[in-house]
Amino acid sequence: MVRALASAALRARAVIFLACVALAGVAVNPMVLRSTENPADVAAQGNGSASLAVGAPFSGGPFRLENKSYPPGRTLLVGKAGQLLEEPVRFLVTDTAGVPVAGVPVVLEIVSRPKSAEDAEIPSPVVSDSAGFVSANLSLGKAPGDYVISARVVNMAGEMPHVSAHALKGNWWLMVVMGIVGGLGMFLFGMELGAGGLQKVAGNKMRDILAKLTTNRVMAVVAGAIITAVVQSSTATTVMVVGFVNVALMNLTQAIGVIMGANIGTTLTVQLIAFKISDYALLMMGIGVLLTLVTKRKVYIYTGEIFLGFGMIFYGMAVMSSSVAPLRILPAFTELMLYLAHAPFLGLLVATILSAIMHSGATIGLAVVLASEGLMTMDAAMPIILGANIGTTVTTVIASLGTDTEGKRAALAHMLFNVLGTVIVFPILGYWNQWMHAITLAMGSSSVAREVANGTMFFNVGATAIFLPFLPWFRSAVERLVPSKEKVEKAFGAKYLNNDLLETPDLALTAAYQEINRTADIVGEMHQYAMEAFGKDGEAVREKLATRCSEVEILHGQFQSYYIRLAQKNLGLMQSREKQGHVTIMDDLRQISNFLGVDVVNTSARLAQAGAKFSDEGARELRQFHAFTVDLHRQTAQAIRERDRALATAVRGRKDEGEELERRLRDSHLARLDAGLQESAATSSAHMDMLTGIRQMGRHYFRICGALERFLTPPS
Repeated sequence: MVRALASAALRARAVIFLACVALAGVAVNPMVLRSTENPADVAAQGNGSASLAVGAPFSGGPFRLENKSYPPGRTLLVGKAGQLLEEPVRFLVTDTAGVPVAGVPVVLEIVSRPKSAEDAEIPSPVVSDSAGFVSANLSLGKAPGDYVISARVVNMAGEMPHVSAHALKGNWWLMVVMGIVGGLGMFLFGMELGAGGLQKVAGNKMRDILAKLTTNRVMAVVAGAIITAVVQSSTATTVMVVGFVNVALMNLTQAIGVIMGANIGTTLTVQLIAFKISDYALLMMGIGVLLTLVTKRKVYIYTGEIFLGFGMIFYGMAVMSSSVAPLRILPAFTELMLYLAHAPFLGLLVATILSAIMHSGATIGLAVVLASEGLMTMDAAMPIILGANIGTTVTTVIASLGTDTEGKRAALAHMLFNVLGTVIVFPILGYWNQWMHAITLAMGSSSVAREVANGTMFFNVGATAIFLPFLPWFRSAVERLVPSKEKVEKAFGAKYLNNDLLETPDLALTAAYQEINRTADIVGEMHQYAMEAFGKDGEAVREKLATRCSEVEILHGQFQSYYIRLAQKNLGLMQSREKQGHVTIMDDLRQISNFLGVDVVNTSARLAQAGAKFSDEGARELRQFHAFTVDLHRQTAQAIRERDRALATAVRGRKDEGEELERRLRDSHLARLDAGLQESAATSSAHMDMLTGIRQMGRHYFRICGALERFLTPPS
């Protein structure tokens, strides 16, 4: 079943990849992707000139020509190939004193046109009207491309004016949309693929990072940055943190440090994008494909996934760059970018909403792409970066809705940290952008995309540097905003199994392992009073054993369901091996619980109902054998808790000791039967069942330790 699910997952990933390539491939040619939008009608400009003084009729010059074709703020006219230019070409004829002159013939000529656009034409000559204006409609050829139109008169003074125009393909908007959608799809899929490869190469190191690097606030920041660099998503990291805090795997102080580090870690991809290494994207993808196809070694396959994923990230960015390049001649778009530069709050709001809906990395990536194509200034881009930081907290807040108080506090800390950082920077955004410009220049670059990447990095690092020293006070403020509530008694169930962690299998395994430890503790508690079920307070003990056995059954069922969902993820070799080991351990703990909570309960109840009891010697021997098993449990639980392979090996080494003890105690019971001891005869069946059951519990512990040895042994 797992192989079938894995195969289906691979097929689904292949379909996603092909769909992204199909969409993106259409848009790779930047010469085709040129776009515009209908500009405002400027015909009124000529009418507005009627107030100018009208000069004498044409008398031979000299004359000057002035280009009046462009609306304010524009230097290009646009239209669709095969149609009339959407605005007329316009020139003003004046004498040397600047007075408009009527009746002057002006020769208009297309001096540059696209190849295969011989059918383009413009009326010529055209005579100036009473206001001195010359107006003509350019009929664009069927081929898209650039045009240059010149104007001249006889006896001309001054330079010859030129008008630039561009003809777009009829379906330009569809090409732009397909390029952006396909490129964005490749970008996001590449992030998932690359992050999956990194996680599988990292193996168990993810849990080690969390365990060792969250010992203090600074190391927690480092841990958050490293994990986010691996999973390629600050949102994923913070959602994990919320889950960890909710199940007490991490305290709030550690969580806030990791959240701060997550914001820093997410800047890595932004920096890589801004460095314009997309020229090597296809090479990276090629290396990735070769590594995944020509070798069977898992580590090389996972490395190939990393190369392939990052190659898709950068190739997707290149496709989006080609797609949005035509937007630089789209009047409405350029005006929007200028407006956003002067309305930073609007950019902040739009980016917040977009990042709440989709991946914040996609929002930031688009901003970097637009900046790299000269379509967005730093003044317009930085509010979008700040808004993306706020929008990404929405996912964390949603993930915390089903958590306890601590989980909600972690989500609130994430939101407050990002919002307060924005509140600090937003009022000085103008100065901030100047500083980033100066820093980028000092680094030897004048690229706006590099400025955006640096602005993102310095904002997140700066916010962390400001808040980190005051982390205890920040935590206290969060605790006051989300006060503790009286704990409501909940139905018994798994405590550590968090579905949000399934996207990061190594951390999901860590959480599930905590559930195994919890189950082992319950079984250990059952061991402590199991033999008392045969004493005078047997009824109460039997009730406790049955209750604990039911709890283990619940945990086992929820654990199995969780691991079925985990099996659908793309696990690495070591992760798959550990998952199988976990399943074995949980099954054996359940079998031990069943013996203590079902067999011991039923046997002791049957003896109590019959008024029978073990002989003193028989009861002592059963307690002795059970004490041996209790010691096995103690050592096994310690090996599980500490992930101690050597201790697990030592436990397995006691197998012969257990077998020998069981044989000796069985012979002792048979000797009492031969001696005719009445109590032994009355309880012989129960006594033999108990010896067999206790021996079987020991074998389960040996199996558990064998599973520990297997998945704790590093691959050769």
